[in-house]
Amino acid sequence: GDAKMRIDPSELINVAIAYLQKNEKLRAQLQARFATIMVDEFQESDPAQRKLLDLLSGPDLVIAYDADSTVGRFRGADPDGLKQVVGSYLEKGATQILLQNSYRCRPEIFEIGQKVTSQFRAPSATRSRTCTYSAKPALDNAFTTARLNSQSEEAQYIAYLFKRAHLMHDIPYSQMAVILRSAGTQASALRRAFAQVSIPVAGDLEALFTNPAIAPFILIARVASGDQPLNLDTCERLLLAEFGGSDSISLRRIRTALLAARNDETDTRGGTQLLIDAIDKGEINIEESSALTRVHELLLAARKVLTKKDARPEDLLWAIWDNAKTSDNEKLSTSWRNIALRGGNRGAAADRDLDAMIQLFDSAQRFSERFPYSKPSAFLDELSRESIVGDIITAQGVRPDVVEILTVHSAKGRQWEVVAVAGLQEGVWPNLRQRSSLLGSERLVERERHGDLARLELDLIAAGALAEDERRLLHVAVTRARQALIVTAVQREDDEPSAYFEELDNTGDLDTPVITKVPRPLTTSALVATLRQNLSGEASDTAAAILKTLSQSQITSADSAHWTGSLPISSTETVVAAEDLVPVSPSGAENFTECGVKWFLERSGGTNGDSTAQILGSAIHEFARIKVEDPSISESDLIAKLEASWSLIDPTEGWISNSSLKRAVKMLERFSRYHAAATTREVVGAELNFTIQVGRAEIRGNVDRIEVDSDGSHYVIDFKTGKTQITAEKAKGNLQLACYQLAVALDGFEKKLATTSSSGAELVYLAKDSVKVTTRQQYKIDEVEVKAKIEEIAEGMGAETFQARINTMCENCVVKACCPIQSQGRTVIE
Repeated sequence: GDAKMRIDPSELINVAIAYLQKNEKLRAQLQARFATIMVDEFQESDPAQRKLLDLLSGPDLVIAYDADSTVGRFRGADPDGLKQVVGSYLEKGATQILLQNSYRCRPEIFEIGQKVTSQFRAPSATRSRTCTYSAKPALDNAFTTARLNSQSEEAQYIAYLFKRAHLMHDIPYSQMAVILRSAGTQASALRRAFAQVSIPVAGDLEALFTNPAIAPFILIARVASGDQPLNLDTCERLLLAEFGGSDSISLRRIRTALLAARNDETDTRGGTQLLIDAIDKGEINIEESSALTRVHELLLAARKVLTKKDARPEDLLWAIWDNAKTSDNEKLSTSWRNIALRGGNRGAAADRDLDAMIQLFDSAQRFSERFPYSKPSAFLDELSRESIVGDIITAQGVRPDVVEILTVHSAKGRQWEVVAVAGLQEGVWPNLRQRSSLLGSERLVERERHGDLARLELDLIAAGALAEDERRLLHVAVTRARQALIVTAVQREDDEPSAYFEELDNTGDLDTPVITKVPRPLTTSALVATLRQNLSGEASDTAAAILKTLSQSQITSADSAHWTGSLPISSTETVVAAEDLVPVSPSGAENFTECGVKWFLERSGGTNGDSTAQILGSAIHEFARIKVEDPSISESDLIAKLEASWSLIDPTEGWISNSSLKRAVKMLERFSRYHAAATTREVVGAELNFTIQVGRAEIRGNVDRIEVDSDGSHYVIDFKTGKTQITAEKAKGNLQLACYQLAVALDGFEKKLATTSSSGAELVYLAKDSVKVTTRQQYKIDEVEVKAKIEEIAEGMGAETFQARINTMCENCVVKACCPIQSQGRTVIE
């Protein structure tokens, strides 16, 4: 209709009132047509709705209300005016019936089967209510309060009680609910706790747009529709998604391969642009391209749908979902289904992901029905603005036996066998903060009710009304349970239970609050873990017998054959056969003395790919060689070569890469100063390879630089581009330098030296930010002592076991998660 005639629901009531007041004939027709009118939840009505009811109702009018359960004051509900309205009906001869017996109400502190009187004061009621409960309780205690140490423990405790009620008392999950004051982090903690014990959950208060399972599908849909730019961040998120199948290491390899595959010298595109073009245009000419190909083809399938004029949101999403594949070239939908059918924690996670995907399709279908001519991008925009999922019918339809997590307002008018009211924290429940301090709507409402009072008086009245509203919300929450009620709060230094919790608490003296200990989760894995712990205690025989029974019942985790560390060592053979030589690198010898386990794991592949710093170090060493072989090359020429090849060293762009380039230039400048100052010795070689044999050790290495003293002795130089420096004392016994000197003494260089005499070695640190280059000297070695050390190291490197040692490098160790003396690497049976 005409935009000028568009009105909101509240104004629609006022328009109807005005029309009926002017049209008595229509009013009489409606009264005759609706001879009997029954109104439920009358306390949620506002003055306008009550006025409309007066105009429409006849003599046969039934009104049901409970002023204590009003939750809609923020929408205009007027529980305070009920007394006056009801009084007016009584004056007209109406009959009032007071219902005394409650068939679903708040369980209190009582023995099962007894009648008790309520101890929690309802907002406006002074009367007592009696509640009778079944002799078969849903929990061991029909009313439970608990203080926990954290929000996580609070969620775990509720999950434990719900699981117990389901297993021990056969209560369906659909008859359980958690009621919160408002959505927030607590809902996420509850979902995690329920997932850990395999309790299905509905009422997910998480936005679809931020759901980690389906966010990549929405992202690629936005890219296809042009709403999301295809930049570096977007490309990486798509490649890291499950249908991309990449990780941080493979991402770096992909960018490096794309840069290396540029054949045309005029192609100056950086790694970022090459990555974007590969996904956007399909310009993929590298071998390991499966991840890029999957994402590109998925993007093409989505764009193909959008070329159709009648494309709907669900069509776009289906094209992506149906074509998405895993790294094993299996359809993602099939993979999720198979994982869900296996059960366990991973199965539960796949179950939730499938539910979320179905909910996404359902939301898209509803959007198409409401806006039949809208483009898919309009639906995607609506998702990005959505903060709370408003419809959970789909999830319930897929799996009806689920626990609900919902707010008080959503729980109004409903009931469950078991209800947990969580988060009764100070400042959260009750929340007495004024809702509209800017416009002061509370004062306007109270001015309408109480007349023209001073602002301070109106503020006090509004604050009192707000406190009553909060108490009504709690009243609604604690009266949703039929059999059992759980009330929880967190007790810690910066977060305390509210006065409402203290009023309901039945755990002990308020001066010494009792902190509830979270019981062991009622899961197979937790039971097996507890039984395994008891195998070394007094109840070891009982624990072993139960584990045997579980194992015979096909509980895999109870079978000792599957326990980590329970099987014998797969091999006791030495790494290197006794008759074979042991390959030893000079740097590896030094690392082995620090920690044998670290050396072995890194040598066996337990390292990250080459970092920018490592590639830069290799480049600086190459420039040092060029300077020796071509003394005429200037410092500015070296810097120009570095800048020209920087994109190969660091493919990234931005200020971090620019800062790294500046540091690299500084290192070249320091090298040039060092090279110019080294006038006392003659340089006879750079980047010289050698091979020597010491006992079983076959040492292969490369020396950065060799110089000759005036007496003909050779001096070894090793350039360091890292920031870490060793002390002068440690340099004297440095095994890497000692191996270099030993190579000189044993004449092991491919390019033969004039003599086998060595006068020492030196570490030169080029990364130190100072005018003078920092060095560390090593004097001439004792060959016999060094040989003995190398032979000992070779025997250790070829042995069957390796020893872990605590040292200063442990904090930055990349294999810490596998180290038996680090907390991250200890086994579960230690």
